Order: sequence, then structure tokens, then C-alpha cells
Amino acid sequence: MTVPTEAPSGVALRYAGAIPVLMTACGFGPSARTAFDARIRQLQRLGVPRRDDAPSSGRLDYGLVELAALATAVRLMAAFMVPTLAARYVTERWAVLAPALIAGAKSVLPSDYVARRTIDDASMILIEASALADLGSQGRHDERYVGALGRIVLVRQAALPAALDELGGSGLVIDAATYMPALVSEFAEAAIATGHDLAHQLDLLRFAG
Repeated sequence: MTVPTEAPSGVALRYAGAIPVLMTACGFGPSARTAFDARIRQLQRLGVPRRDDAPSSGRLDYGLVELAALATAVRLMAAFMVPTLAARYVTERWAVLAPALIAGAKSVLPSDYVARRTIDDASMILIEASALADLGSQGRHDERYVGALGRIVLVRQAALPAALDELGGSGLVIDAATYMPALVSEFAEAAIATGHDLAHQLDLLRFAG
């Protein structure tokens, strides 16, 4: 995943503005600010989002790509995936995940944006259970997982049972539609994004890889 360090459209948030957007999208109330902040700092230390073209000490601006990466990692962790593994999925399989994130946000996308682009409905992210089982064998609190990542399948909700069967009947599932609409809406409001700005940010997410 290659993440721009400053949104080319000029629309981005600083850290202090990004955290409330992420908390709202991920379903955390104001009282959880300290714990949530610690979680985000941990993910940043693990390389989420990636900063391929910027020095580690440089300022990071948060556009929609950066926020979506962090929110997805948080949701994976909420589904009992350890931080290191969540970070690896978000950074190493970002091109696979991105279409589901756009699909998950479809309900709040501007009508003119949807009219000019093909947006799928496959917002369900299903992760093969094999890697999770391997991790469990290392010890519940071991975050140093370096094995192969399980397969990711993106499906519509109606197709989830069949997809689970194909993966052996089990797997980790998150629905991007449960957090991406709020993430897009809150980001647009906090960044005072115009329609053009938001379309540009959404395209960065669509073609992230």
C-alpha cells in the first residue's frame, strides 16, 4: 500500500482532527479517547499507514486512505486479531481490501460519483482462518506472527454463507458497511471537503495498492 503523505487535493486532517473521525466511525465514545489513542499509536508503530515516501519523523496528514487503513486495522483488532497481524493485512493486502471499503461506503457516496463509476456491493471481508489458527498455536499474546497470511475473499452479504463453506466453514468476517459510511461522512465534514475534493479522495482509495 502506497499512501501519499499529503493529500494532493489539499484535503487532509492533522492527528488531532483525525482521531475523532476514527472514533466515531469505529463506534468509540469520547470516554474511550485515551485507550483509542494508544491503539492508533500502536498501529502507527507497526507501520499503519505505510509511509513509503516520507521520513519516519515527518508530519503525517490524514486523508481518506490513511483513515480507512487505520479504521480497518482497528476493526480487525476488535474482531480479536492481534495488532501485528492486523497491521500486516492492512499493509500487505491493501489492494485486495480497498474495493470492499469503497463498497462499504456506497450508501453515502455522492450520486454523481456513483453514476460515473462502477461500485460493487461486496462489502463483506472474509479472511481465511488458517493463518489465525497458526497464530493461536504460537500463544495467545504472541504478536510476532511472520507466517503466511490467509486468503481474503470479498463478498456480498447474501453470499457470505457459501463463501465461508468454501473456506472450510470458518473465518474472520468484518463488514466495511458498518464503519465506512461514517468514516467518509465525518471526514468530509471535518476536512470541509468540496465534492471535487471528496471524489479525489475516494479515487485515491479505489486505486490504492
